[in-house]
Amino acid sequence: MIALALMLIGAAWHKLSSQQKFAAIVADYQILPQWAVPLVAWLIPVTEILLGFAWLTGVASTLAAPLTALMFLVYGLAIAVNLLRGRLHISCGCGLGNSSGENQPLSWVLVFRNILLMLMAMLPMLPVTGRALAPFDWFTLIAALLAAALLYFGGSQLLQNQSAIRSWRNPRA
Repeated sequence: MIALALMLIGAAWHKLSSQQKFAAIVADYQILPQWAVPLVAWLIPVTEILLGFAWLTGVASTLAAPLTALMFLVYGLAIAVNLLRGRLHISCGCGLGNSSGENQPLSWVLVFRNILLMLMAMLPMLPVTGRALAPFDWFTLIAALLAAALLYFGGSQLLQNQSAIRSWRNPRA
């Protein structure tokens, strides 16, 4: 769950460092009343930071898993609502700070990614059996963490590449 914590804190950092840009993205979703946009654009990264630190420290761990899962569900639903409205060219708000300067447009892949992240956040709610971890268990745990991080960042880079290629092929006037 360290990877999830770091992902949440990193995402929050990008949103807070580009607060005005993120507020514009939140407004583009056209789900909230205009007066609520600045507050929600501030609350989202603050919530991500709090949840990230809850995962890292274990503080409020019984709340961190369901709240994180709920957050990813809300993100997925917001994207799905806009996709069903036909609003394909707005930014998802999840790629702030990428090298291309462009954010990823909404896609069903992002909905699927949020569902996977939601399921991952719910894993700690499953019952566990108690046994001491052997050295090979620690190796497996670290290898799985690195593989998950590589898959996540690789998938995100592929989505950013797809967005950049699409914008090169179809430049907006």
